[in-house]
Amino acid sequence: MSAADKKWTIGFFIVFLTMLLGAGAATAVIDPYFHYHKPLKGLSYPLNNQRYQNNGIVKHFDYDAIITGTSMTENFKATEFDRIFQVNSIKIPFSGGSYKEMNDNLEIALAHNDGIKIILRGLDYNSFLSPADSMRYEEDFYPWYLYDDNPFNDVKYVFNKTILFGATKNVISRTRSGLPSTTFDEYSNWMANYTFGKEAVDGTYTRAEKADGITPISQEDYKNIRENITQNVTELAAAHPEIEFYLFFTPYSIYYWDSLNQAGTLKRQLAGEKYAIELMLPYDNIHLFSFFTEHDMICDLDNYKDIAHYGENINSRILRWMKAGEHELTEENYEAYCEEMKDFYMNYDYDRLFESCG
Repeated sequence: MSAADKKWTIGFFIVFLTMLLGAGAATAVIDPYFHYHKPLKGLSYPLNNQRYQNNGIVKHFDYDAIITGTSMTENFKATEFDRIFQVNSIKIPFSGGSYKEMNDNLEIALAHNDGIKIILRGLDYNSFLSPADSMRYEEDFYPWYLYDDNPFNDVKYVFNKTILFGATKNVISRTRSGLPSTTFDEYSNWMANYTFGKEAVDGTYTRAEKADGITPISQEDYKNIRENITQNVTELAAAHPEIEFYLFFTPYSIYYWDSLNQAGTLKRQLAGEKYAIELMLPYDNIHLFSFFTEHDMICDLDNYKDIAHYGENINSRILRWMKAGEHELTEENYEAYCEEMKDFYMNYDYDRLFESCG
């Protein structure tokens, strides 16, 4: 190789490495997923990628309260929660997440913030029967390089072309256009994207044929509930008596109850709920709520976009009920609550919901 060729090759690699390091530095400094620090002043950050951003949010943001859960918690407004409970909160939803996924991320939050006072968490009503280690996504779905403390695999973050020309570029573009950062009120809020009411719910629901028999709750079900609730709910509360846990069963619509009734699993679900309640009640710092006895709300399909997802007006009502202590389950009232649930949902005339359907 001639001297000129060597000079050109060395120059090329210098330019290439300079560009590569510059690109990596841009992502590391701007840090769109908050892996290294909280948002920089003067930059506008979009919140739009839960499983990439939530880990950094809990590690680096300033807060003393958390809102978390599945899509059933995405319409909560953090400012409303802050005003009612006098806190400074973050909202970290995990759409479709399991009890384990929620608990794992709360453990990370508590390891990085010893000033947390309140955790508001939705317990999806259709999930307490799941095995304790259930996860919605396969392990290789997760960007584990953002979750661990290994600096060497951060190359997957800082030298990631998709992140550079996606998330990092979005921060720059948003800042240049004068748009503000996404607020926790707006983060993952899907209200504007859907219509609500009976027609919308009917359009998402296919009613199954009525099952021939009734599925009883099994010993395996009880085992799953015990392990799931213990591992993913009560152990954390027991380890942190200084934190108040406001937990609620997500209030699905009357169509959800029809689906259980048609499948013959309604009695099993109610028995499982009672057992789950009994596992959580002994903890003084757990405040457990259920709103299924608000029959007018559950049966009013104007509150729902499908059989489960309710609008933000219900999220607001949940906050007010919780603050007032309404619908809280206690050792004194939970058995009466369970009896009311059985009386209403096992005797409801579900067929009349569909009488006007073609």
